[in-house]
Amino acid sequence: MNTEGRPPVDATPEDTRPASAGGRTEADGPPRDSVAVRASLVEALRLDLIGPPPGHRFADERLPEWERPSKWYLTGFLVPTDDQTADLGGDEEVGETSTGEGDSEDPAAKEKAAKKTFFPSSIGLSFRVPGDLDTLELVARWGDYELDDEDRDDGRKARCWRRTEREGARSVSLSSGNADLDVPDSDGLRFHVRSRPASADGGAPGATGGERSVSVFLANRRECAKDEKERDLRFAFQAQLEVRADTPFAPMHDLRGANADVPDERVADLHYADAPEFAVGHGVSAAWDTEEGGGGCRRVRTEWIGSAEVERVETEDATGAERSMDALGALRDGPAVRAALGPLASGYRAWIEEQRALVDSLPRTRRETAECLLREAEVAAARIERGIEALVDHSALLDAFRAANRAVAAALRAPGVGGTAGNAPRWRSFQLAFLLLNLPALNDGGHADRDLVDLLFFPTGGG
Repeated sequence: MNTEGRPPVDATPEDTRPASAGGRTEADGPPRDSVAVRASLVEALRLDLIGPPPGHRFADERLPEWERPSKWYLTGFLVPTDDQTADLGGDEEVGETSTGEGDSEDPAAKEKAAKKTFFPSSIGLSFRVPGDLDTLELVARWGDYELDDEDRDDGRKARCWRRTEREGARSVSLSSGNADLDVPDSDGLRFHVRSRPASADGGAPGATGGERSVSVFLANRRECAKDEKERDLRFAFQAQLEVRADTPFAPMHDLRGANADVPDERVADLHYADAPEFAVGHGVSAAWDTEEGGGGCRRVRTEWIGSAEVERVETEDATGAERSMDALGALRDGPAVRAALGPLASGYRAWIEEQRALVDSLPRTRRETAECLLREAEVAAARIERGIEALVDHSALLDAFRAANRAVAAALRAPGVGGTAGNAPRWRSFQLAFLLLNLPALNDGGHADRDLVDLLFFPTGGG
């Protein structure tokens, strides 16, 4: 695969520069923040593997005749239903490019064993709609490549693959049952729609009776090419399916996590209970747009490269707890320890009670998971309290705790680790709590907690 950019015929260095998100070019300057850098990387990956999206500055791109689109792009295209296999050279190396037009005359190249690979002829989406929704709008977008002649600077003609951006839309009535519809002006692309009554999801939040489960597919029903060199003329490149509705789609809740035997899956299901899916992809990823202000989702679509925005997690510090390493490194005695660290334990217990008030509103399976987590939180709160009392009761342990705080503070101030002489190092509350709950077992070789292995993980963004 050629990874140096997509060259049009007679490309200049400026023509081969990859674009980034939003049609960005190098003339716009480098990305200004991490979000823009990430967007540029994702867009470059999409351009290299799939090709230009609708409206992109490469929407009318041209490739040299020997750079067949199906060899240049690794995914994102639909082949005719009866033409789902292709021969690929068995010894081709990544980064290998063609050195000229036509097939190689190297005898060794002709002896390479061919591999059979399968390409998709359809992509689809499944989603739910309210029972009273009757009409959906289906939109297909794709690119067609055709061989064409182009004038070169030296006056000669050059053969190239010229891309043409396409779009076709149809409306479908769900009350009429299943439907198979031609995509307008597509020369053989079709929509396939299947609809049936949906279950109530076993009591999942937001699920009601009367909803309908709908699946929509975009399929390439074009006739197969008779000549190997013309196969790409029948492919639909950069294919995308979009479904729109006048009223919001119904959210879907996957209860497999709630009923899983693995505790981590049940916990993940509980954590993301308020983040329902609006579509599931078939042979492709699904994406959707939610309206601001909680207005729901009225548009779902396919994406060949799935992505998701993950919100940044920020810590919440206990009110009144002392987190300064300098202050903790200078604690005088037991009463000072209780005054400095007591609010950490009491604040955690108050948070546990706030969560307990929310449990009754959960479905049964999620309620059981939540109750289990709260019991474990109670155990952790008790261990934190025992850690504080261990500092009060054991002067040697308090000396070690003070020394540890002073040592970590000094290390964080060292210029070699990015510190500055004037900063005031502080613990995050969860870090300090982790230290405290482990102190009794560290101080007592016969303590029951010596058999426990505690793992501290929190996505602070520090790597």
